[in-house]
Amino acid sequence: MSTTTSEPTPAPGPAVAPQQVARTSKGAITAMVLAIAGLTLAVGITSPFAYVKARQALREIDAAPGRLTGRGMAQAAQILGIIGTLYLLAWVVIGFTAGIGGVELSGVLRTALNQAFGPNAIVYALAAIGLNVHFGYTGLLNFGQAGFMAVGAYGLAVSVVTWDLPFWLGIVVALGAPVVLALMLGIPTLRLRADYLAIATIATAEILRLVFGAVETKSVFGGSNGLTGYAGTFQDANIFRNWDIFTSGALGFERLDLGIVDFSKRDLWSMLVGWTLVAICCLIVWAMMRSPWGRVLRSIREDEDAVRSLGKNVFAYKMQALILGGLFGGLAGLFLALKQASVVPSDYSTNMTFLAFTALLIGGAARVGGPVIGAMILWFLISGLGAFFGQATSGSDPLVPSWLMDNTQSSLVRFIAVGLGLMLLMIFRPQGIFGDRREIAIDGR
Repeated sequence: MSTTTSEPTPAPGPAVAPQQVARTSKGAITAMVLAIAGLTLAVGITSPFAYVKARQALREIDAAPGRLTGRGMAQAAQILGIIGTLYLLAWVVIGFTAGIGGVELSGVLRTALNQAFGPNAIVYALAAIGLNVHFGYTGLLNFGQAGFMAVGAYGLAVSVVTWDLPFWLGIVVALGAPVVLALMLGIPTLRLRADYLAIATIATAEILRLVFGAVETKSVFGGSNGLTGYAGTFQDANIFRNWDIFTSGALGFERLDLGIVDFSKRDLWSMLVGWTLVAICCLIVWAMMRSPWGRVLRSIREDEDAVRSLGKNVFAYKMQALILGGLFGGLAGLFLALKQASVVPSDYSTNMTFLAFTALLIGGAARVGGPVIGAMILWFLISGLGAFFGQATSGSDPLVPSWLMDNTQSSLVRFIAVGLGLMLLMIFRPQGIFGDRREIAIDGR
């Protein structure tokens, strides 16, 4: 009888983790790119961002020494960021005191502040408040806010000019038109995914713009030339008409010069009415979003299925939010029509919607004051950069050589710079200045 001896099975050893390959920190690379741009093309503007990003990259590298490399690159970017920031500060100080290459920074600042507090900022603040209700609080992606603005403006103009109705009845029509448009858009689309609403709104805005400017509808909407002659009642109510504190300015218009800013009588009246409307709209949004209705909207943005399981009519709440935000958009279009005393179809292109979204993202979504501050910053940058590049490319010896940029191209560079600034904002603070990162989620269902 034979016996077999079995070899003892060796105990399994500890699992060997695969060796991780260290990679260069993306933050260090971004910081270096911003630092180099600050010392070359951006004239120091991106240098403070390079310094901040380099510090973030160094903290990430210290937290994961075996997985991330690039400490030397981050340290070099930090030093270059400091140099570029000092260069920017010196450039600004010299520009204010002595001027650089014919550029008067005090005049640039004056122009920027005029626009930041002027009627244009009010128009985009009102439009962005409506988008804040749609996108910030409810998660609705509305790319057709220009359409709500157009029906509000044309509601007044058509009522007074074409239909010969009283001015105040035209105001009622202008405020009712966005409500009708919201119902027409919301009924077929709000039960679907968010992207269908985005497609429907941007298409509707373009259809409305083309209809308002068409030759076939010229007898009603005025065609490509638009409509005028409806704002007399608004201008006659100007309380600043008889004030004697104004001085004669350019083109014969009397202006109130406050040193760093100056406004005409007409602009002051528009600003008084406009900022009052902005304050009222912000108060309405603040009150409604603190109510149970507003909390339901936030819940819908986060998870509409959970809200539906609690017995809430999600479609009805979305429709109410679309109407409220569209009404604010129509109010923006109405104010624009009153401010410039004319409505032209080209004023209500999709660019207006995207600039309003830019203002919202700058200030911060789902914050009551975010759209207002964002609109002011947006117009400060657009007008300030436009004035700066306009001066820098004009004259016999311009600051920017003609082979790099001429005076015609300078008006477009401001939008490139604003786009670059928006990209930097999305990198460093995607929630905006006053926003919360948790408030910017889009409901993609």
